[in-house]
Amino acid sequence: MARDMRRALVRCATAASVLCALSVAPSAWAQGVGYLIPPPAPDNLQKTPRYDCDTPGEPLVTLDVKSKYRQDDASRATIDEDAEEEYTEAVEPLRDYGRALVRISNAYVRSDPRNTAAAACALNWLDTWAKANALTDMRSRQASHNQGQAVGGIALAYLQIRNAPGLPDEQKKRIEAWLNKLGQQVAAAMDKNDGVSGRNNHRYWNGLSAIAAGVATNDKKLVNWGADSARIGIRQITKDGTLPLEMKRAKRARDYHNFAAEPLIAIAELARTQGIDLYAENDKALARLVNRVVDSVTDPSFFEKATGAKQEAYPGDGTVPSSRIAWLEIYLSRFPSEKAEALLASKRPVASSGIGGNTTLLFKGKE
Repeated sequence: MARDMRRALVRCATAASVLCALSVAPSAWAQGVGYLIPPPAPDNLQKTPRYDCDTPGEPLVTLDVKSKYRQDDASRATIDEDAEEEYTEAVEPLRDYGRALVRISNAYVRSDPRNTAAAACALNWLDTWAKANALTDMRSRQASHNQGQAVGGIALAYLQIRNAPGLPDEQKKRIEAWLNKLGQQVAAAMDKNDGVSGRNNHRYWNGLSAIAAGVATNDKKLVNWGADSARIGIRQITKDGTLPLEMKRAKRARDYHNFAAEPLIAIAELARTQGIDLYAENDKALARLVNRVVDSVTDPSFFEKATGAKQEAYPGDGTVPSSRIAWLEIYLSRFPSEKAEALLASKRPVASSGIGGNTTLLFKGKE
C-alpha cells in the first residue's frame, strides 16, 4: 500500500493536478481509494488476465411504468400488490444489469495484481448498452425516476475501470457520450418537476446520476447540477437530523430517511473529489442526518413518535439489510464513528448497486 501511494503521489506531482492530489490524500488511502480508481503501476498487472465474461441482457431502451404505491394513499406508503408485480417485471432487466455491471467493475478493483480482463468485460457491458442508446426513452414520470436512480450506479461502475490500461478509446468515447446524454436527461427531467419529487429523495438520486456522469465525462455543468441537487436536501435537514418531505412517508419515514441519505452521501463524496465540501454545509447537516438514521436502525421510536405511525419492520430477520446501509461505509471513511462502526461490523461487506456496488471494498480497502 505504501509503495502504491508513493507511485500515485509521483503521478500527481507530474500532473500537477489538484483533483489527483485529492484522490490520493492520506486519509483516503488509509480507507481505500474510493470511486476514482487510479491507473495501476506497470508491475501490478496480471500477465495473463482472464475473466469469465457473460453477455449482458437485452438493452432496455424504453420504459413506461407506473408507481407501485396506492394512489389513494397520500403518504405513498402502502404498496398496491398488482401494481408492484407489474412494476417489478418492467424494471427487473434494469436492476439485473446494474447489479451485474457493478460486480464486474468491483472484480477489477478487487484484483491484485489488476485483472484487466475484468475491466474489459465491464467496458463491453457498458458499450453494449451505449450502442443501443439504452435508457433514453422514458415514457412516464416513474420511468424517469427509475432512470434517475440507475444512471448513477452505471456511471460509478465506469469510473472504477476507466483507467485500466488497454481499454479501446473508441469504446470509452461512445460510453462517455452515452453517459453524458443520460446525465443531461435526468437533469432536464427534474428541472421540469415542480412537485414534491423535485425536492425529495427523487431529486437526490437524479443528482447522483448527474454528478457521476459529470465526473465520468468531465462535464462541470452536470457536476454542479448534481451538487446543487444535494444542497436542496442538505438545506432541508432540520436540527434533529430529519428531512421534512421524507417524514411525510408515515410508516416508511425511517426507511426513506435511509434511502435519501444514500445518494446524498454518495454525491458528497464525488463532490469532494471536485473540491466541493457538501459535508460542511448547513452547519454539517449531513452529520445530523447520518446520526438520526444510525440511531433509528435499531430503535425506530423517534420516527414513530414524530409520525404517529409504527415504522415498518425490516424484512427477513428483522435487522437492517446490508444493502440499505452500504452508503454508511462511505461516510465512515471520512468521519469515524464507534456507533456506525458497530452497525457495519456484522454486515460487511456491504454493497448497493445504485452507489457503485461493494462500498466496503471501495472505501475501506478490504472486505
